[in-house]
Amino acid sequence: MYNIGIIPTNETVTDTYKNQLNNTSYHIHIFSADEVLSGAYLMDALIIEETSALNLKNTCELILEIRRNFKALIWVVSQNLSKTSKMVYLQLGADGVADKEIEQEESILQLSNLLKRVKEKTIGDESERDRFDIKPSEGALDLVPENLSVIVEGNTEVCLTKLEFQIISYLINHNGKAVTYEEIYQHVWKDDYNNCQEGNKQYRVSNLIFHLRKKLEKDSTKPEYIKTIRSKGYMLDL
Repeated sequence: MYNIGIIPTNETVTDTYKNQLNNTSYHIHIFSADEVLSGAYLMDALIIEETSALNLKNTCELILEIRRNFKALIWVVSQNLSKTSKMVYLQLGADGVADKEIEQEESILQLSNLLKRVKEKTIGDESERDRFDIKPSEGALDLVPENLSVIVEGNTEVCLTKLEFQIISYLINHNGKAVTYEEIYQHVWKDDYNNCQEGNKQYRVSNLIFHLRKKLEKDSTKPEYIKTIRSKGYMLDL
């Protein structure tokens, strides 16, 4: 079920969208131009109907505001669509622009196909998290599995090696809990676990932690995130 927000011209057009979209199991929400920003965060897509009241300038401002703050797909339909306005809307971030009278049915099919692909991508990202056994995280360190990276303090994305990413994801999943060198090694080097001596296990883990701290900590000699637990291992403190 997809949530579709519509900023309608009038009730007649709204009914037309309802009839077509209900066939594809969408849940329709009607907004005024003033209301849409308060509800856009719940929408998978927003359809903006350009009218005399919602002219080129207002439509542009609305597209920019939505795109700046939300991830919903943006579709613009207009009765008097010019090539220039179509290009402007697309450049500002609209995902589709169509003539309301001529292309309405076609544009709804395009919107439906795009939503399905976005949904599949989202499911794929969730599968990527499952592959690394990652729990969703919010805070100082946020994982980006599809890029094998970490966003630090919500600002800087830091690229990691696969082994570094596996260790930091394991620590995040055990945030606030001390984990041993052996536990970390077994998680990262599963196939080699029984063939490696204890000293080498600790060295490999310590070496990776050293490189992680260089990438993630402001001062790797005084780590704020990855704490050393003497004679045992490490603990992530977010």
